[in-house]
Amino acid sequence: MKKFFGRWNAIVLVVACWPGLAAAAPQSFAMSGHGTLLLNVPESWNSSLKQPEGGLPPTIGFGAHSGASFVVMITAVWGTAPNAGIPEDATIRSMVAAAAKSAEAQSVESSLALQSLVGASGRGYYFRATDRAPKPGEWKYLTQGMIRTGTIALAFTILTNDGQAPIEKAALEMIRLAVQESGEAV
Repeated sequence: MKKFFGRWNAIVLVVACWPGLAAAAPQSFAMSGHGTLLLNVPESWNSSLKQPEGGLPPTIGFGAHSGASFVVMITAVWGTAPNAGIPEDATIRSMVAAAAKSAEAQSVESSLALQSLVGASGRGYYFRATDRAPKPGEWKYLTQGMIRTGTIALAFTILTNDGQAPIEKAALEMIRLAVQESGEAV
C-alpha cells in the first residue's frame, strides 16, 4: 500500500507542475450588451480583450507570460439584427465542419473529424489539424471550433507547437467551462 501511495504522490506532483495546467483564476470579460463572460484562465497566461466599436462582438486573446509561444483566441458571437439569435446546434456543427473542410488542404490529416464539446451551459464542436508545412514562426497545430454559452456562442482558435498538448487541453477546458452572466441583450 505504501508503494502504491508513493506512485500517486508522484502523479499528483507531475500533473500539478505540468505547464498549462497550473492553477486557474477566474477572469471576467464584458460582452457589450450581452453580459459578462467568466473564464477560468491559467495563471501563467496573459489575456487581452479587443472590443470593436459599435457594440460588435469582442475577441479575447491569450498567450504565454514567458516560454514557448501559443495563441488562444475566443470571439463572442451573437445576432446583430433585431431578433437574430445565436446559431443553433446544427448550424454550429455545420459551420465547424465547413472550417474543418477548408483546413484539410493544408493539413497532414486527409480528413478532419469533428469532436463534440459539452459545456457548462451549451454544446459545441471542434476539430484538430496539423499544418503540413508550417513556416518559421508559425504554429504546427490548429484546434478550432464553436460552442454555445448562455445566450452567446464562442468561436475559438488554439495555435500550438510540439510539446504543447497541455496548453490545448487547458484551453478547451477553459472554453468548456465558460459561463455567461447577465446574458440578456440590452
